[in-house]
Amino acid sequence: MKSILISISIVLSLNVFSAHHESDESSLMPVAKPGQVIVTYRGQCPAENANKAISIVKKTIAYEKKNSPISYSSSPGIWSDGTVGAVDLHDSLEAMEEAFAWQAADKKWSSLYDKVAKACGITIEDFEVLNLVAR
Repeated sequence: MKSILISISIVLSLNVFSAHHESDESSLMPVAKPGQVIVTYRGQCPAENANKAISIVKKTIAYEKKNSPISYSSSPGIWSDGTVGAVDLHDSLEAMEEAFAWQAADKKWSSLYDKVAKACGITIEDFEVLNLVAR
């Protein structure tokens, strides 16, 4: 029994080490496919208010997921410089623009975005919003 277990362990070890020569390129997964749009939102927020702001961002994302007619993904977080915000992924520029139009027209979404800003002591105009079109 012991020799069978040792044999199995050796075979499994060889399989793990045999993949060492594979290209790193094949194991990298792109964040976005060409044509998709990554949108980043960043706003200054005192450290003592960051968790409250992120909690509201999470509520906003849950609301988007349930109510937005345009499908996209979003993740909240705190940037390395302490700003709070989120990263969204849209299928295209057109889809992003449709999502932005829905957000602007939806009073509940706008109210939640405003609450995030207020939690940080800023306005929504103070958020830096950048778009990256993947190539």
